[in-house]
Amino acid sequence: VTFRGPSDSHLDSLVGQALFGDGAAAVIGGSDPDLSGERPLFQLISAAQTILPDSDGAIDGHLREVGLTFHLLKDVPGLISKNIQKSLKEAFGPIGISKWNSLFWIAH
Repeated sequence: VTFRGPSDSHLDSLVGQALFGDGAAAVIGGSDPDLSGERPLFQLISAAQTILPDSDGAIDGHLREVGLTFHLLKDVPGLISKNIQKSLKEAFGPIGISKWNSLFWIAH
C-alpha cells in the first residue's frame, strides 16, 4: 500500500514509508496452533492504542491513485517521547506488567 519510490517534493512521505511501509514484511496470525506442524515464534498477548494529546493532524494519511500517502509533522518524535511513559502504563498496567524492558514492544 505504501511501498514505492520517494518523492522529491514530499520527503516526509519517505519517513512515513519507512515507519509504516508494508512492502517488505508480513505477519501470519492465528489461534490455537497445531503443534504437530506449526511452530509459532511469538505470541501476541495484548494490543492497545492511545490517542496523544495535541496530536491532531500530526500523522496524516490519504488514499490516492499511488496508494496510501503519509505526511508527518516534524514534532511527531517529540509527541511520542512526551507521552511514551503514560502510554506504556495504559497498555501494560491492565495485564500486570510494569517492567517494560523485559518485553518486546513497539510504539507504532
